[in-house]
Amino acid sequence: MNAHVRSSATLNLRTHSLIAFVLQPAEPLADWFEMLDGWLTRSPSFFANKPIILDLAQLDIPLRDYRDALTALARRHIRVMGVENANKTLVGPHLPPNVSGGISGKPEPAEPETMDAAAENAPAPAEREAPRLEPRNTGCSQTLIIDAPVRSGQSICNLAGDITIIGRVASGAEVVAGGSVHVYGAIQGRVFAGVSGIENARIFCTEARAELLCVGGAYLTAEDRDPRTEGKSIEVRLVESDLEIRILN
Repeated sequence: MNAHVRSSATLNLRTHSLIAFVLQPAEPLADWFEMLDGWLTRSPSFFANKPIILDLAQLDIPLRDYRDALTALARRHIRVMGVENANKTLVGPHLPPNVSGGISGKPEPAEPETMDAAAENAPAPAEREAPRLEPRNTGCSQTLIIDAPVRSGQSICNLAGDITIIGRVASGAEVVAGGSVHVYGAIQGRVFAGVSGIENARIFCTEARAELLCVGGAYLTAEDRDPRTEGKSIEVRLVESDLEIRILN
């Protein structure tokens, strides 16, 4: 008599590294949401389909206000996958779970003595600042090359490294890179570089006509940019907390 033995089912289990943006809400929340809305006005799809973690270290609010804040984020198409530094009252069923162990994309802080000295010489904060983004980079660096123009409405994203585009970035288009962005053509849309905390990220283009340029969270709109840079070949980099634009030709 032949017996047929059925093998047990196999559980497929593997690890997966990803890059998540960390948003740190601050009180008063009404002002923080107003700042966030300003960012989303300039780049409506920036957070779309991206994993988001909330750092609640600066929030001391009751559960009802926290639920309202999560609802307000969801209305803005920002889905929270987890939270950090949350007190016990803000973690439970039907709430984002506590997460830990991520690797910060930001440089390690300086020693206290160095920080004190830097604080004395630090420039005044910019009049307008983007909401604090602290990406956690757990992937390896790589370069994405787009051998075509980026059309209006398109969004090109590579959080693990640089992006190189052979062609223009049209008005209404968006390019988001963890590292630097190189555009061999005109930038007419919105370009974000250094969003994953990669040091020395820059934006290069052969014709500057951008709606928005952003490196490491500091940004300039078309209205803010020096008109002498219009149509020029430029390099954009972050110097301390401000953007510096250098004309290349």
